[in-house]
Amino acid sequence: MTNFLFKDRDGQTPLPPELQRGLKPKHIQNMGELDEYEEQNIAEGLVWLAGQSDVATSHEFWLKLHKKLFSDVWEWAGQIRTHELNNPNFHQPHQIWPALRQLEGDLAYWVKEKTFSREETAAHFHERIETIHPFANGNGRLGRILVEHFCQINGWTVPTWGSTLKDNPKERRKCYIACLDAARRTRNYAELVAFMYSEEPKR
Repeated sequence: MTNFLFKDRDGQTPLPPELQRGLKPKHIQNMGELDEYEEQNIAEGLVWLAGQSDVATSHEFWLKLHKKLFSDVWEWAGQIRTHELNNPNFHQPHQIWPALRQLEGDLAYWVKEKTFSREETAAHFHERIETIHPFANGNGRLGRILVEHFCQINGWTVPTWGSTLKDNPKERRKCYIACLDAARRTRNYAELVAFMYSEEPKR
């Protein structure tokens, strides 16, 4: 698992107040330092994940994975957020638990009934977990790592997340967000599937 990090942030940017709340290492001052601490924690979480055979279709597993990836950095790691976000695409706090349980059931159904192709199933899973946005931070990385594990455990092709754009991280993230948004708005997942499996979407 090496493609899930999109390194496009300016490391010198001071931490905004919303990221200072709940931060365990109180001396962190900028985004570069935060990235460094988070990446170290994520590496430890991935070691734990490599030993797991869970098929990753339960919300309990999703919360536990988030805690493993971020508990050294954030006091609220693995806890469902309780505040609204300044993005109308994401669920409000009272919608999160019902949406997670709905996704849990839908995912099990898609796999059992082969509702979609494997690649499209992975895309549906990823878009839904990102739209729910259950945590205060780390949702994108959690979602990408989770979907990679889900595919790997099932013996499916593992996404590479727009690796054709890896030398242009800002464009890669821009494309990623655009493909997620298109899937969310139109329920057509073709562009997201293309991005996830490293084909640059036709725009």
